[in-house]
Amino acid sequence: MAITLYHYWRSSASWRVRWGLELKKIPHQKIAVDLLTSAEKQKEYLEKNPSGYVPCLVVDAHPPLAESLAILEWLEENYPEPSFFQGDSFERALIRRLAETVNSGIQPLQNLDVTRKLSEDKTKQAEWIQHWVIRGLGVYEAILREAGRDRTKFSVSDQPTLADLCLIPQVYSAHRFQVDMKYFPRCQAIYEAALATPECAAARPEAFQPKA
Repeated sequence: MAITLYHYWRSSASWRVRWGLELKKIPHQKIAVDLLTSAEKQKEYLEKNPSGYVPCLVVDAHPPLAESLAILEWLEENYPEPSFFQGDSFERALIRRLAETVNSGIQPLQNLDVTRKLSEDKTKQAEWIQHWVIRGLGVYEAILREAGRDRTKFSVSDQPTLADLCLIPQVYSAHRFQVDMKYFPRCQAIYEAALATPECAAARPEAFQPKA
């Protein structure tokens, strides 16, 4: 299978898929899409993903795959080991709940399209992002407490799941926007544990940052 990932180096959704590909050790090609120059709005890219967002995964001659969680579900179905899900149906529902807490409740609100629509003022944009990140990480920590996940290495166990694929890029963004992580100790601990693994480190933004 010829697999090509279209991504942006600092996109949290792109990082999720990069990490997923690393975890499953799937051979693939990466092509950068520069969001700062609006490359994602150009006709050539829109023909692959009409939403104009990254990531996008092209597999052989099949129609392109878009939306990071849909891509990760496809990877799970076609490359089941190691799994992004664990346990019984309730455990898997917890994993999905945590993933959606980030995917639906935080990440879309910090997209460039959203913050630019809000204001062109960088300070106002940062305040907006901080608000939603703080709220969302607070919810994430509350869910972990409710589920009794205060001793596991990652969100629900000692192995990364779909929840962690969403959380770690979001914590990176929290640091970037100067959110005080002392209020979210479990999220910070999971973040540090993840970055200590070779697969997550290989997928992190700095590995793909354009050279000045």
